Amino acid sequence: MKQNNIITLTTDFGLSDPFVGIMKGVMFGINPSIKFIDISHLIEPQNIMQAYYTLKYSYKYFPSGTIHMAVVDPGVGSERRPILIESKDYFFIGPDNGIFSFIFENEPSANVIELTEKKFFLPSLSQTFHGRDIFASVAGWLSSDVKPYEFGIPINNPVILKTPEPDMGKEKISGEVIHIDRFGNLITNISETQFHSFVSERNGKAKIKIKNLTIPSLCKSYSEANRLKPSSIFNSWGLLEIFIKNGDASKKLKTKKGNRVIIAMSAKQ
Repeated sequence: MKQNNIITLTTDFGLSDPFVGIMKGVMFGINPSIKFIDISHLIEPQNIMQAYYTLKYSYKYFPSGTIHMAVVDPGVGSERRPILIESKDYFFIGPDNGIFSFIFENEPSANVIELTEKKFFLPSLSQTFHGRDIFASVAGWLSSDVKPYEFGIPINNPVILKTPEPDMGKEKISGEVIHIDRFGNLITNISETQFHSFVSERNGKAKIKIKNLTIPSLCKSYSEANRLKPSSIFNSWGLLEIFIKNGDASKKLKTKKGNRVIIAMSAKQ
């Protein structure tokens, strides 16, 4: 696969500090033709799992050969490895802390390189900003047609996150809230496929419950919902989402990540 000159950035650096701009400066200095796309710089500090979900549901919408760089790196300066991953259609650069685990769900044999060739790093390495000194520099060189194998040595044991999966029981699905977006919508780990498979094999009507509250409706659009009551929908990620029309479900329901969401069947009336 040939690299293109598109580099996406996902970090927990925020918008008030100069870190993102500095990384872009490093990459531009190596390859002035780079096109940057910022996926998000508002990942919660050190929240590897949030970065994992953000990338998992974003990366496929870019052209083949895109370089995805992610820097959510609480282990910076430690023994954690810097890595480059070559999948079927994309490249990924960042820390080996599980942030790219989603790749191996579909491509267990994706090529993983530990970044060891220091000639592709900045000359002086800090202990606190590998995003600038290693990842940005490697991304710049990768976009300039340096081959992945030139950056280091192959490894076969990348860190894999243990992500929460719904429990598909005989009587119910037991899932949980995995993400709360900026609108306060509660995104669960129950997929539309899992939901419909469970319902189609059983008689009755599905009930969606969170914190002992039954969600009254499964909507086809946000506008269809009752403005004052919690509702549910399958979102653009294909996951069950609980929301309040023009409101904040997380505050209204006093809900946080990890809260259980139950799908069960009620008897037909």
